[in-house]
Amino acid sequence: MSHCVKLYFENEHHVTLPDNAITMVPLEGEGKIEDRVELLYQKLIENPLWLEAVSSADVILWATHSQGTPVSTILLQRLLERGHIHTFRQSVCMLAMAGISHGPFPSLRESLLVKYFEADAARELFEFMDSNSTISVKFRQSLSYILKCGTRVVLTGSMKDQVVPLYSAIMTATQHPNILRQLYIDEHLYSEKDFLVNLVVLLVKIRNRGHSDHHLLTYLSEILAGSLYAIEGGHSTIYEDLGVYMTAVRYTFETGPFGRYMRVNDHAEQRRWWSHQEDPTLEEFQAQQTFNPFYLPWALQGVCTDPDILKDDELRRELRHLVQLFDEWKPTSAKLKELKFKLEPFKSTRLV
Repeated sequence: MSHCVKLYFENEHHVTLPDNAITMVPLEGEGKIEDRVELLYQKLIENPLWLEAVSSADVILWATHSQGTPVSTILLQRLLERGHIHTFRQSVCMLAMAGISHGPFPSLRESLLVKYFEADAARELFEFMDSNSTISVKFRQSLSYILKCGTRVVLTGSMKDQVVPLYSAIMTATQHPNILRQLYIDEHLYSEKDFLVNLVVLLVKIRNRGHSDHHLLTYLSEILAGSLYAIEGGHSTIYEDLGVYMTAVRYTFETGPFGRYMRVNDHAEQRRWWSHQEDPTLEEFQAQQTFNPFYLPWALQGVCTDPDILKDDELRRELRHLVQLFDEWKPTSAKLKELKFKLEPFKSTRLV
């Protein structure tokens, strides 16, 4: 993240930031969610240099991965509540990479690794599959709080993640103007003319425009799952790509309003500013072992007939392009051949 910030200022503003302009705060610790929150909070407040850097910073860029997403969200709420971070005078952006927000793939529950080696910390992650579980409720309350306070959140999902479904990484059941979703695709999997790649990219763009994807990303996530037994990257390469971090940097510095200058002790002004922040939409979510595949064509039809999507010229053009790509799509794996068969009605779509 530090390298990306320096690179951004050099390329965009021709400014070379000195090393002391950025303070890295590497918080590390193992365990269950709330145990890690407590451990990392103690590490932070016991380090005067780190705590002062966080409290006095103009901008806070927070990067987290996998289980770290709920940990970071709950920890950030604590720092906001206790006055260590002030979003009315600081810009805060959290980059969540492959975050387990709606749990891992349900099929991994019986994995020997989970059952015997990772123990409680890994088993707890499956509780996120139910939005009404105790830990999910706590996480969603914290997420709502930090968004309401004005925190920007960049949700990054991997197209071939072996552990976290795409619907989980991009928090499909949550919507808020401060949320930006992005898709990471390993280079060897990307093809500019691939129908499935273009479909998923378009659906993420639709969510970023504030429209519904009619749950199509949820139904596609199982098909997009990477293999635990193949070297495909996905879950463990997402945090190695500079472009992933650069999106968060650009989102922080290029979306307005940047910089809110208020007197720190003006609590009335602080409350007025917070009152303008929207509450997020948090839908209930219940992950299933297997989603009904017959919903796929209906969900895609919902996208193609959604008036909010169709009145957007760019989205309508991309949908038309998808129809063409579908005709040209020649999947080779049995799984993708089956997907094309299920989506066959799409080729007769007529967009107005």
